[in-house]
Amino acid sequence: MLRSLTICALALYLLSILGAACASGPLQPTDDGITELSSGVAGTSRAPHTPTVGMAFNLHHTDRLDRHLAALELIASVGFNSVEVVTPAYQIDARDDRVLVRTGPGFGPSREQLTTLLRHANSLGMNTMLMPIVLLSKSGKDEWRGKIQPTSWNRWWLSYGDVIDYFVDVANEVGVQTLCVGSELLSTERQTERWKHLIARVRRRYDGRLTYSTNWDHYHVPQFWMELDVIGMNGYWDLTTLAADPDHPEADDLHRRWRQIRAQVVAHARQRGRSILFTEIGYPSLPWGLKEPWNYVNPRNEQKNDPYTQALGYSAFLSAWDDDLTGLPPATGAGDLAGVFFYRWDPYRNGGPRDTGYGVRGKTTMDLLKSFLDRRRRMNGEF
Repeated sequence: MLRSLTICALALYLLSILGAACASGPLQPTDDGITELSSGVAGTSRAPHTPTVGMAFNLHHTDRLDRHLAALELIASVGFNSVEVVTPAYQIDARDDRVLVRTGPGFGPSREQLTTLLRHANSLGMNTMLMPIVLLSKSGKDEWRGKIQPTSWNRWWLSYGDVIDYFVDVANEVGVQTLCVGSELLSTERQTERWKHLIARVRRRYDGRLTYSTNWDHYHVPQFWMELDVIGMNGYWDLTTLAADPDHPEADDLHRRWRQIRAQVVAHARQRGRSILFTEIGYPSLPWGLKEPWNYVNPRNEQKNDPYTQALGYSAFLSAWDDDLTGLPPATGAGDLAGVFFYRWDPYRNGGPRDTGYGVRGKTTMDLLKSFLDRRRRMNGEF
């Protein structure tokens, strides 16, 4: 009963925070030294006037496409205006110098399945973002796409270029609005000229919005942001750093932390004349979900679902970025928030009290998102 009352109080607290943010306009410098940035700086990015507020989901399987199509309909019905489709290409391990699009059972979707899904999203009135990622088929200990070191970088880049060509063809065929040319390839990010060459190659064939998705602790590394339209990054920051007790942070500490993060990433984006696109924002429903949002592993299912932790994280994010997310003023300039994709919608799980993952269905977070999206649509005259 106490937990239920606490969650209800959180929902009321979030709504009051959002209402106050809307009434006061863009946030200004605060007494705690965390500076918020107001609007009015013109930029050169091609961010749409209505910020992206969407859901991400992984299309890593070829079975049960019907579940993914139904998931799109649910996402649209909640009020999200966009969807991010994350889909794989493969290399064997971190030393492999070939990246391949592999389809069929145990691998990625066929081209027909992928285009069917993207077309369905567009038919529901949602914008689409296509984000190919590199998966390792036989990863060793601590190996993942951020640590690849192929035996030949020349061969790796040639094959990766072919992979991106494949996804450019898909994007052009179905009218994808935003294409991500890479995700979390941290060991490649200092190869600036390679990235510039690849982006220029994509530009010659694709006229939609381009981005790249880096890590929350790595967005300062790439030096090719000016070749892209928006700065893309995931957002798995530790939210407990300003809390007196990191294991039991107060809501106000989490809100202050997200305002601090906002000031830092906005300053970075303004220096580069670009707006910001969060490609992944999410919190697992686990006790450590605010301290290590990237860590969704629940060994042997020892921890019970903790929806309160997830809701706290979403509440802090929504309040910190409310003015940009509601489109007041619209995101048109450097440092503005072009949008966010929340991670993630799972077509195979319905969420609810037993789910410890990132899903929001059947949890307090879903109520918070619905309230926010309804208010956002009213403010934009959509109903």
